[in-house]
Amino acid sequence: MQKNKVRAYISIVRPANSLMVGTAVIIGVILTSLQMALSLKTLYGFLTGFFISAFSMVVNDIYDVEVDRKNKLTRPLVVGEIGIKEAWIYAVMLLVIGLALSLATSIEAFTIAALFGFISWAYNFTLKRHGIVGNMTVALSTSIPYIYGSIISTNKPTLTNAFQEAPLIPWFAGISFLAVTGREVIKTISDVEGDKIREVKSITLQIGKENAAKVGVVFFALAILFTLGPYIQGQAGTIYMIMVLAPDILFFYISYLILMDQSVKSVLKVKKLALLGMLLGFVAFVFERVLMT
Repeated sequence: MQKNKVRAYISIVRPANSLMVGTAVIIGVILTSLQMALSLKTLYGFLTGFFISAFSMVVNDIYDVEVDRKNKLTRPLVVGEIGIKEAWIYAVMLLVIGLALSLATSIEAFTIAALFGFISWAYNFTLKRHGIVGNMTVALSTSIPYIYGSIISTNKPTLTNAFQEAPLIPWFAGISFLAVTGREVIKTISDVEGDKIREVKSITLQIGKENAAKVGVVFFALAILFTLGPYIQGQAGTIYMIMVLAPDILFFYISYLILMDQSVKSVLKVKKLALLGMLLGFVAFVFERVLMT
């Protein structure tokens, strides 16, 4: 019984998702200062991202518990392995740990972490039911950790200074925001039934599958255009442009794929390939950063 309880507390934070957020902070550090990659600040940054993401995951399950009783019967709150009151206590503890670690880093880091925590709560409480606003909120939450990582690795932890010391960061965060928004919009095509239960005004329910696919592709196209920015601005070289061709071609392909076919199978394929494209884009940015040193 005790083992099941521990497993439930681990499961509810969706550790894979929270690890990805913590890793995004490290990526922000690497794109700013390779020397800071193994520092204590970076460790604190990783843990801050992890714990605040974990807080968001628990809050998500709390607000979605009634819907999950209908279509996610194995979630800890649904099964009864964790009570609602226990879940709230756990969520607050995770948030406090994350904020404490950010405060130990700097007051600026604490401010951003607190904003990240608030956005996470607001998304789960209300924003996710408001169509593309919810999609953009998810995308914003994926971009903030990169900026957070950049800020904690600069000499003067301000947004302006971080962008001056790491000119690739705003480009990478912007590309991430656009690509994830496109992915989240397309994801709604396969989430129609669940969104009806949740009373989510998804873009697919509002304008139909074909038009939702077109909106998602617009964001993918903007992400592709943004990859040209660092080269045009003289902040990245020819090797970067060659390497970024791979994710750009992949995003062209999945754009064509979803425009031709809006089936659930096609959406799932696009979701997976979009993640691969973002990973390839990250490799291109990191390689360029290494060449700059």
